[in-house]
Amino acid sequence: MSLENKSASYIFHLLKKGGISARELLKDCRERFNERDHKLNAFVATSWKRAEKKAKKIDEKRKAGEELPPLSGIPIAIKDNMARRRDTMTCCSNFLADFYPGYSATVVEKLEKAGAVIIGRTNMDEMAMGSTTEKSAYFPTRNPHDLHRVPGGSSGGSAAAVGGGIVPLALGSETGGSIRQPASFCGVYGLRPTYGRVSRFGLVAYASSLDQIGPFAADLDDLWLIFCHLAGKDERDQTTFAGKDLKRMGENFDPPGLRVALPREYLEKVEDEEISKRLEHVCVSLEKAGVKIEEVSLIDPIRALAVYSVIATAEASSNLARFDGIRFGPEPEGVDNWEDFIKKSRAEGFGEEVKNRIALGALVLSSEYRKDYFDRALMVREEIRKELEELWQRFDLILSPATPTPAFELGSGMEISLQKYMSDILAIPASLAGMPAISLPAGLNEDGLPLGLQLMGPMWSEPLLIDFAEFIKQITGFGAEVKFRAEGGSGS
Repeated sequence: MSLENKSASYIFHLLKKGGISARELLKDCRERFNERDHKLNAFVATSWKRAEKKAKKIDEKRKAGEELPPLSGIPIAIKDNMARRRDTMTCCSNFLADFYPGYSATVVEKLEKAGAVIIGRTNMDEMAMGSTTEKSAYFPTRNPHDLHRVPGGSSGGSAAAVGGGIVPLALGSETGGSIRQPASFCGVYGLRPTYGRVSRFGLVAYASSLDQIGPFAADLDDLWLIFCHLAGKDERDQTTFAGKDLKRMGENFDPPGLRVALPREYLEKVEDEEISKRLEHVCVSLEKAGVKIEEVSLIDPIRALAVYSVIATAEASSNLARFDGIRFGPEPEGVDNWEDFIKKSRAEGFGEEVKNRIALGALVLSSEYRKDYFDRALMVREEIRKELEELWQRFDLILSPATPTPAFELGSGMEISLQKYMSDILAIPASLAGMPAISLPAGLNEDGLPLGLQLMGPMWSEPLLIDFAEFIKQITGFGAEVKFRAEGGSGS
């Protein structure tokens, strides 16, 4: 029995009633993995034996009549920057090639407690620094809709694993758009929670004031299900908050009268006409349903990108100082002093993108430039946050495109290097403000590539975001585009 394109909720219901076993679920997942991942390269490591032991225990509990938690038997993938005890964690960097953490991240513990069967670790841009998953130390991941195109990044492996139908759910992490952008490129849902809603304990830090863990899913109810299991206060992460109650309106959701802002500065950054047309179609459909849509002036995303580039690289420079070749990483030979030891270790362990961002971060934190760059960026970040807070006095949500373009071609070269950085540009304001946002599918273009839209809301508004995304799906028919095109798609 193939359960491809079936929701996690449906699969669990089937498992609970005895219609399928957890081991059969795992076998079904493994068959799709064997068929597809040698072309997708979504995974950098798998743990089938460990998964089989977990599936066996779940089946034994069900036969014994024990109550099963709601993610029982569901195959799930995690990004390669989240710790799992007795498992590798490399962040797709040569620096951590032989690293085995002695503990698990809080999100991993919560997933396993909820019965999820973790099948492996997904590919990513090294140290989460990139927008295409081409910066992995291993290999690039490919877009399931067109194997000649990128899946986005840095959580491209997780997005491709869900978008390619290997798993129904996966975890990613996001600093400036690394969940929402690949979700858009791969045709699935991706949620960036409110900063502090989900624990970062056990996540390898890129930029601590921006990083957040969130889920990918092909079904909104599944996205909500896994999010509810991830959210909550964690004593091991002092930036977490209990937040507001996690309660959706569901069938009682009443969208007429909701006020939705459409930022013209975001619209001006869109380079693809079909994305603009899909957004227009959604707006017309919403207005017919009684939702109030108004175009507004908001933060220029270019300004937000500049602020993000300074803050993220500065924090990365500080966070990655621990990688010195002693506690982690390759131990270089042929050096006889401490300074050269560290330099050579980092030169051998890190790729160019990581070294460039560390260097930029060190520069903006230097005494000569800190006041003009880092301190000023913090001030502008606060201005952006206040501007959004003021907007919530008049509007309930912000609707925009998720990315300026669909997924671009792998190995495009330096001529579109700026495009790669700009592909996250519409996601960055929410990241800087710590506010939740969701990427939602908007159908396929003429080349069969997914298009995506974005909803942003005030702090703790994840229930509203998901309910409204479900409403958009109902009135437009736009849902997740789970598909594996083995021949490569339009670029083949």
